[in-house]
Amino acid sequence: MPEITIKKGKLKVTLDRNELFDVSETHDGIVFNFKDGLSLYQVDNNMPSHAKQRIVNSSSAFEKGNLIFDLNNYNTPVTVDVT
Repeated sequence: MPEITIKKGKLKVTLDRNELFDVSETHDGIVFNFKDGLSLYQVDNNMPSHAKQRIVNSSSAFEKGNLIFDLNNYNTPVTVDVT
């Protein structure tokens, strides 16, 4: 089963990809919404809009593979691990 991993600093959260409901861009960061009403809100006023758009767009694309959201890396904020 595909997974998602969200990394920020020393924090690393990994869970089943089916639990991710939605990812939304906000004026001051990005929010990951999960099933059952859980939300992970990343406040980052310095995050460029292109990084936010890559995260949002890739969250619903790439149906196969594990998604790794690296909120520390603005140039490559998301990668797909197909292994």
